[in-house]
Amino acid sequence: MNVLIVDDEKPAREELKYLLSDYEHVNVLGEAGDGESAVSMVYELKPDVVFLDIQMPVVTGIEVAEILLNSPGTPYIIFITAYDSYAIKAFELHAVDYLLKPIERQRLSASIDRVEDLISSRDKENSTLNGLKEMIGSFKSDKKTSYITVCRDERFYPIPFEQIKYAYSEGKKTILVTTEGKFTYKNTLQNVEESMTEDFIRTHKSYIVNIRYIEEIEPWFNGAYTITVRGDEHEIPLSRSYARKFKEVLKMT
Repeated sequence: MNVLIVDDEKPAREELKYLLSDYEHVNVLGEAGDGESAVSMVYELKPDVVFLDIQMPVVTGIEVAEILLNSPGTPYIIFITAYDSYAIKAFELHAVDYLLKPIERQRLSASIDRVEDLISSRDKENSTLNGLKEMIGSFKSDKKTSYITVCRDERFYPIPFEQIKYAYSEGKKTILVTTEGKFTYKNTLQNVEESMTEDFIRTHKSYIVNIRYIEEIEPWFNGAYTITVRGDEHEIPLSRSYARKFKEVLKMT
């Protein structure tokens, strides 16, 4: 079985490659750190299976899967995700599979067994593609989840949304300020916002805040405000352009 590993986090790629080394019949053809490279490598190397991270900047794993679906010789795809509420019903169609981070050996073994069964049963190919199409549709219609997994010091930490106080952009990365400290997430603030629950609201082009942690809202000038959250000295800006929606959500008069 020839496989390709796709994940924008190098430690994640190395971890999966290490786990796959236990399987003599699994040959890792290569690794890709972004969606565009992944598509090119699939065309070039023609792997049987792609281990594909869902949350990647610029070109996401879902977008990669859509591109491959419209190409000849679609490989079997095992999605890798930090989110446990992503279209579970579609995942269980026995057409494709998923792995939650951090990846467990037993779960990985079950995924490999499932794909081997699909490869050996050529008459299942159509149901596999249909299952993948249905799963992509489910992803698009239900992006909400309850966790986000970050990498720090080459270790992965699942962070429940209820522990996130606020998030802000820093270049192409996002800083998550949580009850357990600060974490860097290698994805855009917009991508993070799309995954978050209704407790989070945009206050500025560079800030999202969890309304459950808001302690005080102070008028600043020209229709803008500053927000203070519990247990944090940093003042979060509420710009005039986002103030109207913010006031509606918090019932400010």
